[in-house]
Amino acid sequence: MFNDSANIETLKIIPLFLDFNNDQLKRISEIAEVIELDPGDTPIQEGAQLDYLYVLMDGEIKVEVFVPTRGQLETARLGPLDILGWSSMTPVVRQRTGTTTAITHCKLIRIHGKQLFKLCEEDHDIGFFIYRRIANVAARSFLTTRLQFMNIIVEETQLVTK
Repeated sequence: MFNDSANIETLKIIPLFLDFNNDQLKRISEIAEVIELDPGDTPIQEGAQLDYLYVLMDGEIKVEVFVPTRGQLETARLGPLDILGWSSMTPVVRQRTGTTTAITHCKLIRIHGKQLFKLCEEDHDIGFFIYRRIANVAARSFLTTRLQFMNIIVEETQLVTK
């Protein structure tokens, strides 16, 4: 997969893994691989089951959600070192909450979600740091989406009152 010394060095620069020692990074590298996307590729489709957590290493990806009467609404633009597919790590809800589309050629690290979940259960230090960072990513995502939806409501209200 991804477990040679150069790739472990790559993992060391990713904020998601900053607090990990070499043994922990090696375990993560064993369940990870590098993938590349072309513009227009959609690694995550809203509503589908999600099996992977991704770290964007290079390129730009947009995140969209479907809004009735509006269609696809862009909620975020992701760049290097951003995390996508975080809901693969939520055991109750493993459905994709948006669609991601590559805007440019992208290079990502893809980590198998169920295997990472198992690793988090086996090594609670890994679990603590992974889930703390995923909680921040999820909170930021929800806040951004909420603000955009509030703007839609304001726009709709202004149209109705005119």
